[in-house]
Amino acid sequence: MINNAPSYNKEFKVVLIGPENCGKSALLNAIFGKYISNVSEVGGTTKKPVKKFWGKLKYGKSKKEPKIANISFVDLGGLYVGEKKSPIMVGKILEETYKEIEKADIIIHVIDGEKGLSKSFEKLHHLLKYRYQKPIIVVINKCDLLDNDKRKYLKSHIENRLENKVIFTSTITYEGITNLIDAIIQFLKK
Repeated sequence: MINNAPSYNKEFKVVLIGPENCGKSALLNAIFGKYISNVSEVGGTTKKPVKKFWGKLKYGKSKKEPKIANISFVDLGGLYVGEKKSPIMVGKILEETYKEIEKADIIIHVIDGEKGLSKSFEKLHHLLKYRYQKPIIVVINKCDLLDNDKRKYLKSHIENRLENKVIFTSTITYEGITNLIDAIIQFLKK
């Protein structure tokens, strides 16, 4: 008897979090290779989550009945302006942002390479990782602006503080974008 049952489909949601102006929207645009989300040097450009369906991905080892993942990305607005300032989002937008994080399968934690890791995002990272058991990919963005010494320092410091490997990316030179996509796919296949 031939089994004509449809392949198993799963929804995967990938959210991008980070402080204001760390390059989340530009990173989303680089992943897609086209304009998806507004990019501006003015902080707070992204307020509400920007959702975009990426496509279907076959994963798993079965060739006869492959598993299919429908992957969506969500670009979230910056949660903090700076270290000594309060969250920049309030009310329903903040609530909607945390709902998107809660429903996420993978979180991409974007760090501005020029500014480094803030204490508020270090705390949020550990909260999401341990309390909510969310897998997190850590990205140090704007790496085209960093010299080798700064890269070595950031890699060592951030990997130590967050207990996570880091991927350096640049939305100008596209450095690391393929590595990031590969890391996302590897998480989805687990």
